[in-house]
Amino acid sequence: MVTAATIDAKHAAASLEAGVRGRVDIRCKGYPEIWVDGHPRPLKLKRGLALLVYLSELARKVARTQLAETLWPDAPPETARARLRRLCHEVNGVLGLDLLLGDADALWLDGMGEGAMSDVARVRQGAQQWLATPPGARARESLEDLLTSDSHQVLNGFELDSDVFSAWLDARSGEQERLVVRALSRAAEHLCASGEPALAAEVAIRLIDIDALSDLGHAVLLTARSRLGDAAGVEAAYFACAEVLRSELGIRPSAQIEAAYADARAQLTVLPEQRAARPSLSPPIRFADTVDGSVAYLELGGGDTTLVILFGLWSHLEVSWEEPRIRAILDRLARSFRVVLVDRRGTGLSDRVDQQQSTRAGVEDIDAVRRALGVEQLWLLGNSVGGAIAVEYASVFPTRVQGLMLYGSGARGTWSPDYPWALTEQQQKKWLHELQSSWGGATSLAQFAPSMANDQPTRDWWARMLRQSASKNGIPLLLRALGGMDVCDRLPALRVPTLVLQREGDLIVREGAARYLAEHIPGARLVLLEGVDHPLWYGDTSAALDEIERFVRAHRQVP
Repeated sequence: MVTAATIDAKHAAASLEAGVRGRVDIRCKGYPEIWVDGHPRPLKLKRGLALLVYLSELARKVARTQLAETLWPDAPPETARARLRRLCHEVNGVLGLDLLLGDADALWLDGMGEGAMSDVARVRQGAQQWLATPPGARARESLEDLLTSDSHQVLNGFELDSDVFSAWLDARSGEQERLVVRALSRAAEHLCASGEPALAAEVAIRLIDIDALSDLGHAVLLTARSRLGDAAGVEAAYFACAEVLRSELGIRPSAQIEAAYADARAQLTVLPEQRAARPSLSPPIRFADTVDGSVAYLELGGGDTTLVILFGLWSHLEVSWEEPRIRAILDRLARSFRVVLVDRRGTGLSDRVDQQQSTRAGVEDIDAVRRALGVEQLWLLGNSVGGAIAVEYASVFPTRVQGLMLYGSGARGTWSPDYPWALTEQQQKKWLHELQSSWGGATSLAQFAPSMANDQPTRDWWARMLRQSASKNGIPLLLRALGGMDVCDRLPALRVPTLVLQREGDLIVREGAARYLAEHIPGARLVLLEGVDHPLWYGDTSAALDEIERFVRAHRQVP
């Protein structure tokens, strides 16, 4: 009897004899499948499947040592490498072609026919097309992939008894979901603004299916329903949103949703031909590529001096833009500078694969943005954690930095006898417990911004910023990275103009931390400001901005 397997085997043998590589498709939204020239190749080796997916997702040469540690983390290194060699031979034998290639140090995939890619990679490519500014013609073609029920998944239902592989898969899955959510958000806005409410509503519903707490998804759905003249749909969408927020987080709909609801109800009283398309709710977001992912940034102003701003532990470009005080700061600075606000990797709209949060990763992020901007030099304004990253960048690339402004920043993330201004490890654990146990609320606002602690709109916005900046399970990685930051040894070698700004009553970064920076950075200028709020955008922002503008003007004159 001639079976499909026999035909496939003969086909593979013929291909090998002819020296022709088969077209390989790796399907990895769910349990992974390998297809060659349109025919499935059953592969019962779980680690073989994991290896193929891992290499296809990284899309580059990967060190054998890294692969062995990923697949067999508990085995002795030599044993793991021997198993890897045997696994490669077995996988190629089952598939009937040399898909896995390598040398003494690394492995990579070959035989991925022109135009072929995994289903996950195809979704990712389509999402990136929507995130381009503006979305290209091909973005529309990718919408079907984004709207499928599993577009946000990677290896759903697949498990391997390796903690290292599982951690990588969790990070990759989380990044895929966030990327799809960002792309759907941009698509929903674009379609609604361009007069396609029916398709915008479909995209918004898909967005809400993935992220039930998406303010933008609910807002666009309300707007789209009103444009379709669907009064019942508007009411149903609003009350469904309100119920989710009440049951999940115990909060009311945000100001953004309330405004969209009010606008939607008002639009229903206007004749269809008079309904104007609502403009995009967010500014253009661009992405700079690094080796391990992409970094999100927005750009304002057109001055000849580039000022890159790094906010602190919490960062999300679109949510930041919703806060009028932040917009006011950026707008004022944009009158004098080319202002660039960045979400470092692991936060906000930037990639979160592997959750890289070290100062060195932050340096790579800044330089990727610098290259994308096409500038040779820039000024850096680092707020809180962003200050340590700015110091590291100026130390690694001194000729690329015209000057530093460090606002509410410290040199170390963990207490030590010679640096008593940071949290102890026990205090960090207590803070982590508070953040996770009250996740979704305005946690720590009273410490970060005492003057705004009882302002309900601010509390709602702060809670949204925390939720969108990171995930509940990602918070430990953020705090661990914060605790590990230490640029004390970098300070004496800095040779760039440096301004240290500090509010005297700041409860998050103490005055002593600012004095330490100013004393250890040669020629640094320390300015102590009145106030108790840690974020730059609360309290007396004018005093801080006046100092920043004066400092840059003074040092522009230095050759």
